[in-house]
Amino acid sequence: MDDFTLINDSINAFIKNQVQRGKVNGVVVGLSGGIDSTVAAYCASNSIGKERVLGLLLPDKEITPQQDIDDALEICSILKIDYKLIYINNVKNQFLEILEKTDNNLVRGNLLSRTRMCILYYYANLMNRFVLGTADKSELAIGYFTKFGDGASDLFPLGDLYKTQVKEYAKFLNIPNQIISKKSSARLWKNQETEKEIGLSFAELDAILSFIQKKDKHKFDYSLIKKMFPSLSQNKLDYVLDLINKNEHKFSFPPLCRLN
Repeated sequence: MDDFTLINDSINAFIKNQVQRGKVNGVVVGLSGGIDSTVAAYCASNSIGKERVLGLLLPDKEITPQQDIDDALEICSILKIDYKLIYINNVKNQFLEILEKTDNNLVRGNLLSRTRMCILYYYANLMNRFVLGTADKSELAIGYFTKFGDGASDLFPLGDLYKTQVKEYAKFLNIPNQIISKKSSARLWKNQETEKEIGLSFAELDAILSFIQKKDKHKFDYSLIKKMFPSLSQNKLDYVLDLINKNEHKFSFPPLCRLN
């Protein structure tokens, strides 16, 4: 059983310490109406005070459901934090007018994510604040984020909590149930659902990731892991390992050419 009192204390102390060490005035957080950004906003408000948290709602009218916007606005009201609602359609469409045309959802979606990153950092710089990252351990472990998009932040307070743990933590924080029960989605294109895109439920993924964390991912005993996860095929296990390996470049500074 996770002790969420200790987890809560650790995360709050982490945010407070990072803000103090960085000598910044607070944080800005992108609020999507989803569970991760909501939990991050709660933690920031609890740790450094509501007056030092700015929520940025950056929906795309063509993609973002109105319910997500309403949920994010409700969180701002509950926490009593300042917020800005900025529709990013015009910026996105101006990019698309001058760029090569494509129907590739991933290419267009990554552009959308990086557009949001630019706005988050604009306000962070303007207000001398940090960008509060909202990714959880499940997403970070497999590289399920846009490099220099939602993967760009100054701190990741939820980076050591799997998605299934974030959901339980949200209950501990008394976050509205409609947000806890909502299907996870990056909202980078219409009808995007994270679990469908990954091909695994978060319960399955987190179980595998937890096992991998304790083992050498290059020396798996498949007979052992099969006993632990009898409903999972070797293809799914290989898929998770492949995601981790191919996305390793997202976790490090770009390599430098060292001159002798």
